[in-house]
Amino acid sequence: MPTIREIPADRFAFGCHRFGFGPAPKGPAGESGGAVDVQRHVVPMVRAALDLGIRTFDSAVLYRATLQLGRALEILGVAPEDIRFQTKCLRYLGLATGGAVEHQPEALLQGIPARYHGFTDRWDPSAAGTEQQICRERIELGGGNLYGVALHDSPDMEMQQGPLLWERDVRPAVRFLQSAKAGGFVERLGLGVKDPAFVHRFIAQEPGILDYAGLTFCPSILGELMKLIAAAQAGPQFEVTLMGINYGQAFTLTEDPATAPPFLYNYLVANDAQRALLSRYYKICGSTPLLHLSAAVAGLLVVNFPEVMTQIVTSTMYPKRLHETIHLIREVQVPAPVWAELKAAELIPKEFPTT
Repeated sequence: MPTIREIPADRFAFGCHRFGFGPAPKGPAGESGGAVDVQRHVVPMVRAALDLGIRTFDSAVLYRATLQLGRALEILGVAPEDIRFQTKCLRYLGLATGGAVEHQPEALLQGIPARYHGFTDRWDPSAAGTEQQICRERIELGGGNLYGVALHDSPDMEMQQGPLLWERDVRPAVRFLQSAKAGGFVERLGLGVKDPAFVHRFIAQEPGILDYAGLTFCPSILGELMKLIAAAQAGPQFEVTLMGINYGQAFTLTEDPATAPPFLYNYLVANDAQRALLSRYYKICGSTPLLHLSAAVAGLLVVNFPEVMTQIVTSTMYPKRLHETIHLIREVQVPAPVWAELKAAELIPKEFPTT
């Protein structure tokens, strides 16, 4: 029997982004599921998460997902106050006019409900913009306070629009969220980013403010993640959330990433360098699926660093897959020779605990 990692249900969160982006589950003959429908697609997923003991749901203004979650909770007779809802701000939906660019890849835009057509993502890090964004999230959820609000993808803003000016692009949102937290509307202030280096940058600029850092996760960021764990342990304390377990990205591939059809890596289409990196993992793992490696790493992080690694966010549109992912995180084992080879190739930090 496999060794079970004792990970309680409250360490898991359900990621809601596919409630907005889709695509909806395929039909019985493999046909496209079309746009996401609350009754057919969202209600079964929310019910499955609740049945597993999951009470935290993760969303974002950008995801176009919170209204669907709120409606599903209403159908199921679950009050918003009975869950913990966390979301992300800075990126909002604006009109797709005047040369506006859609930054989300086509693979994330296949199931968007009709009410969101004609909009695209824009940036507004102002205090007033942040207030409007989180108020909208609370309205669409149906009530209750916000368990957490994270600044969403500031490094992406820098990549798309040029260098961040902290006093203009970050601090106004931080100061507003601090006031919302002091007033009891928001419980925690966080980050939702792909780049671990930005967390260190934020801590240096805003010492003592951060409650949690949400990172888009795959084992290739483990080196930087271990540095973040050390920083959190040294204080001031903050928590780390692993986002994206079991999303249809690189680590769910069952073929060599070097030659696979286009796939997403950190929510963008993988480039040649990322394909080459993931191919190295794939060749070493052999018969161990990449998703199993990712799940094992996530579970080991939570077990070995329980005061820092407090949340694993997993997302899917299939209830069965949610059950499978939770099972993998708790029980899957990677053979010792695979761990050894990954460490020898410097794909996994030598100090990473594998038991």
